[in-house]
Amino acid sequence: MPGPYASVCLNAFHSCLLTPHSFQVLTMPQTPKMSPQQKVALVEKIKAGEISRQAAAQSVGVSNTTVRQWLRIYESEGADGLAPREKSRHLTAEEKQAAVAEYLAGGVSLFDVCKKYGIRSPQNLQKLVEKAQAGGELRGYHGASRHRGGAYTTAADREKIVRECLADGCDYGAAALKYNVDYKALVHWVGQYRAGAALHDARHSSEGTSRAKGRARTVPPMQRMVMVLDCLENRKNYGAMAQKYAIAYHQIYRWVQRYLQDGWLGMNDRRGPADDPDSAGEWGKIAPAGEADAELWVAKCKGVPEALPAMLRRAGYSWMMIAKILFDLARM
Repeated sequence: MPGPYASVCLNAFHSCLLTPHSFQVLTMPQTPKMSPQQKVALVEKIKAGEISRQAAAQSVGVSNTTVRQWLRIYESEGADGLAPREKSRHLTAEEKQAAVAEYLAGGVSLFDVCKKYGIRSPQNLQKLVEKAQAGGELRGYHGASRHRGGAYTTAADREKIVRECLADGCDYGAAALKYNVDYKALVHWVGQYRAGAALHDARHSSEGTSRAKGRARTVPPMQRMVMVLDCLENRKNYGAMAQKYAIAYHQIYRWVQRYLQDGWLGMNDRRGPADDPDSAGEWGKIAPAGEADAELWVAKCKGVPEALPAMLRRAGYSWMMIAKILFDLARM
């Protein structure tokens, strides 16, 4: 057991650790955010010889490298260069090649080349130099690295795109734009292909089946029926149907399962088996007398998707049954 003196010292030590001041000492200082006008004023003082670069960096709490970058931007782009950019400037392939060639020719520094060609970071130029020395191609920026194409692709389509991309020196951007496929997905496919892995068909996964923006969340029962029958006609190709109708993969899958279990009555918004919506017997009052009358009734029925009657016929339903299905779907 510690003595009284040891206990008093220990308690005092703990109280010092738990004081707010002790936590403030451990907090890392944050770099102050400077306005473009403040940056310009600081740079102009340095250029006028009123303050050294190192002293300027210390006075505003930034690194010497940051101040050097402000100076380089100011000298190449003027005061406007220190203002936030609405849109980044990207070098063309020719500008990149010229900048790399000038640096490799010798006699100039990375900073001098960056200043001449408007390259803000020497690290970016260094990467271009290393890529060129390794035999890589310096391409211009075309914005495809952010391209999120929506085209549905089979395994054969992917292999074709990957082969063409490899033949063109792995120009992912050009291939992504040409075939309207996701840039990052294309990079992944190329990696899979090089590793000898199979390029799986999207119809067997939930890949690329997110809902299109702006589409209403509630899909009418008749339209659901069209999607379900189309999916069954295409051998339950859920991925392709999700792409075609811009719905989620799990939705078309669930609707097909409901149809297989409950028939067309499963196209309502409730879960589980559905009751007959014609519980009052209204259908019996207006039902056509025979097949010919039923076909005419279906033709005159309003609000029916154009493809639905033909799809129901291919599914094996008679005209009398199709008329009853449309009647029930309209009441859901």
